[in-house]
Amino acid sequence: MNVQYMTSSELKSQAKDLLGGRYGYAMLILFLGNMVTTALSMAVNSVLGVSQMILTLSPLPRLLISLLSNSAISLFTNILSAGYALFFLNMACRRSYDIGNLFYGYKWQFRKCLSLSGVFVLVNLVAQLPYNICFGMFLQTRSTGWLMGALLASSAAMIISTLFLLVFSQCYYLMLDFPDYSAQQLLHSSMQIMRGHKGRLFYLQVSFLPLFALALLSCGVGMLWLSPYMQMTYTCFFLDLMNPVKASGEAA
Repeated sequence: MNVQYMTSSELKSQAKDLLGGRYGYAMLILFLGNMVTTALSMAVNSVLGVSQMILTLSPLPRLLISLLSNSAISLFTNILSAGYALFFLNMACRRSYDIGNLFYGYKWQFRKCLSLSGVFVLVNLVAQLPYNICFGMFLQTRSTGWLMGALLASSAAMIISTLFLLVFSQCYYLMLDFPDYSAQQLLHSSMQIMRGHKGRLFYLQVSFLPLFALALLSCGVGMLWLSPYMQMTYTCFFLDLMNPVKASGEAA
């Protein structure tokens, strides 16, 4: 029997219902996660910023060092994604949840989360490297050829990163459902279940752009409301992906 997946509007409506009366907790955990990420980024970048050796380098080496440092930061902060997934899954499934969920990846599945994060960081690093090289050469030479190369490389990096993130977007959710799976199995499983659904997820992500623009116009204050809404909607997408509804209305 054919199965029927929820539309973007249905997923958003479900997310609003699940967040009803519990926005405060959802805002808090995302705010704390952002604070951890920001604090680590500021610490690393401040050390690099005051380094005399860095200051004397030409633009290209500085850009490459910045890319590597940001990749190193992301390697550890991406692990927070496991905590977000656990928190919102618990909330969506009416299970107990608390702020401690945020650090689940560091406490219980650190090596696996680090492996997954390493894959994401490596792909992003490889995708961003041509752009950084081209833009660094443009800053040094002011050649329009390098500028065009930077624009093309930036577009290619965006396409590659978007496709990769869509395919492997469900890894951290799957890790919570299948804790015995290795990082490689989680990547493979995400690729399998996203077959035929990448367009759905991409459309869902794009549908948030108008709200995202409004949140930016509010000097970022609106993101306190929008971020939990988006995260819960993506959680509902995963639950719908794993447990669609049959055409007759029964759970698959």
